Amino acid sequence: MRCERLVNILSCVVVLLMCALGVGFSRAQERGLIAKWSFQQDQGGTVLENVHGAKGEIDGFYKYVKGVTGTALRFDGYTTSVTIQAPEAPSVGTDGFTVDAWVALNTYPWNWVPVVDQEREEQEGFLFGIDAFGHVGLRASIDGQWKTLTSTEELPLKKWAYITGSYEADHGSGVLKVYIDGRLAGQLRVDGELTPADTNILIGRVRRATLPFPEAAIHPYYPIWYSLDGLLDSVEVFNRALSAGEIAHAYAAVQVPPREVLPWQKMPSGPPGAGRFGAYYTTLHYQDTWDRMRRIGPDSDVVVRFDESPIRLVFWQGANYIPAWVTENDKWYTDEFLETWGKGCPLGGDCEPMSDKQERYSHVSILESNNARVVVHWRYALAEVEKYKLAWPDPYTGWGDWADEYWTVYPDGIAVRKQILHSTEINRPHEWQETIVLNQPNSRPDDDINWNAITLENMQGEVKTYSWRPKAAGSFTFPNGPARFTGPADPNIQLVNLKSEWKPFQIVSPDGATANIYNGERTYFNFECWNHWPVAQISSSGRPCVASDRASSSSLSHLYWKDYSMGPNTETKILMDGLTTQPIAGLIPLAKSWLSPPRMEVVGDGYQNGSYDPTQRAYTVTRAEPETPATLKLTFNASAASPLYDPAIVIKNWGEGAARLEINGKPVTWGRSYREGYVRRLRGTDLVVWMQRQSTAAFHVEVVPTAP
Repeated sequence: MRCERLVNILSCVVVLLMCALGVGFSRAQERGLIAKWSFQQDQGGTVLENVHGAKGEIDGFYKYVKGVTGTALRFDGYTTSVTIQAPEAPSVGTDGFTVDAWVALNTYPWNWVPVVDQEREEQEGFLFGIDAFGHVGLRASIDGQWKTLTSTEELPLKKWAYITGSYEADHGSGVLKVYIDGRLAGQLRVDGELTPADTNILIGRVRRATLPFPEAAIHPYYPIWYSLDGLLDSVEVFNRALSAGEIAHAYAAVQVPPREVLPWQKMPSGPPGAGRFGAYYTTLHYQDTWDRMRRIGPDSDVVVRFDESPIRLVFWQGANYIPAWVTENDKWYTDEFLETWGKGCPLGGDCEPMSDKQERYSHVSILESNNARVVVHWRYALAEVEKYKLAWPDPYTGWGDWADEYWTVYPDGIAVRKQILHSTEINRPHEWQETIVLNQPNSRPDDDINWNAITLENMQGEVKTYSWRPKAAGSFTFPNGPARFTGPADPNIQLVNLKSEWKPFQIVSPDGATANIYNGERTYFNFECWNHWPVAQISSSGRPCVASDRASSSSLSHLYWKDYSMGPNTETKILMDGLTTQPIAGLIPLAKSWLSPPRMEVVGDGYQNGSYDPTQRAYTVTRAEPETPATLKLTFNASAASPLYDPAIVIKNWGEGAARLEINGKPVTWGRSYREGYVRRLRGTDLVVWMQRQSTAAFHVEVVPTAP
């Protein structure tokens, strides 16, 4: 009697619980409903199944948000999953079943991702999910053979959709059907019977590591773990095939928000518009679920702002600190990094900072930030993407390839990039520059890049423009870019034709200069496009875009040029880059001023070692006696062949005293056109002077000490 009473009490509790949750138990039985997860918020990392009261375990990062029928669960795209262990998981029969759910996708999955997965090794059971293009699919084991049905249309991004999959047996055969928003979206007749799986149910995450799609084109060939990226609400399982009318009625019974319920994430670059010139530590946030996975703290990123232009130079951990120029309308551009490949990479693939997803080696620091200039130091290792092993390890010390980059940036939006490679195998192939455009989520490459994408020029003014204008409808094939580089000779100036007012440019030495067109990998778009970087946390250095749902990158060309210097285990190259509103012809005076600068004459007691340093785009003079104030007189013998273009002067050991500036015998006022900055070092203080002036004639400058 006591046992019967206890059973009766427990039964009453279950019924009352079901009623409290809005699901009548007898009504659920009549409808054939055997499981429902409405994701009402719970404590302790569990979710309650509404029909039988079984608990599911939530793993990974997640949060509860407003749903379409109540509360929804936010999956982060990588770690989130819900598991119902086999003893408590409902099982479908061979006669038929239906699975439905409300889903709002933030991005399309890397490959098939389950909404509900109850299968074993694709030999038993079923998987109801979404493929890499956003198609709804039902996959099932029919007489031990894995059958797949996908919808004819894709799910929208950021909006709620009601998706349904059903299997109905019919005398030794059957039919698989999928529905979107109550409408039939695909069906497949199958011969044989369903082979159920007596296993756990997995919601929202892959059961085993899976290769990203398209499998044949990704590299390295590493399977990855991932989950649904988006919202999931009201997941149901029935032990029969619902009719088309029942499915349409279920959709019509819900008032669906017409708007987007998830925001479009955006690569962050700090406040828009012009701002006080300088480099700033900050923390740039991308998306709450993405930020939460990472181990970041305050001041993790660096942004350089300009007071004369609405552009920025960004060192963001979401792009592995790879420096990126950002235009006035938020187009992103980078000149890549040092990279090696093949035998030099311990596990194959590519060794590069792009593969350092967790920034184990990549660090950025501000060395100078004053009114006259900014110097940022970026240090990184050339690592492979899976085990973080370094390229070309030294057999005696274990040190692999490392790089130091020094970015010297001036208020005119022009920087000199000094790249130093440290390697035991300095003569092995390494790549120094690649023309890369970063595309924001919801942007295709052709939203950011004009068809006439790059223009190359040499010092003689010979110019050639390369076009990616479409020649055929898009498919998974090679992009529409030119087949190869065809000139001009010795191309050392490049302009990247973004759909912006401010456009990226590059200048290198004409000595040994050449280029090629990046056109060697297949794509679904008119330009090359990959979304394994930036932002993505998968172990991949090459995954073609299949949609514009994620942040992505597009490569256009490579530049090659001679070393600046070479040591036993070091190699150094320098490159000038930045953003400009000028046509490419207007860059020749700038190139001349850097490659063949005017000779400088120095007059002044106690000053010595006057020279031009192209690695910092500055003339340098040393004050031998910093305690003795003395006027520094400089003459720049500028000409058409060696013009002066926004020159900088670094006076080493100037000291703490203030200075007055005179140009051609006339005093000028410090301000936006004439700037001073002090760099305090361990021993002594340097004065940096920057002038927004161009000249092809002799140019006289006096720096006069004044009272402290």
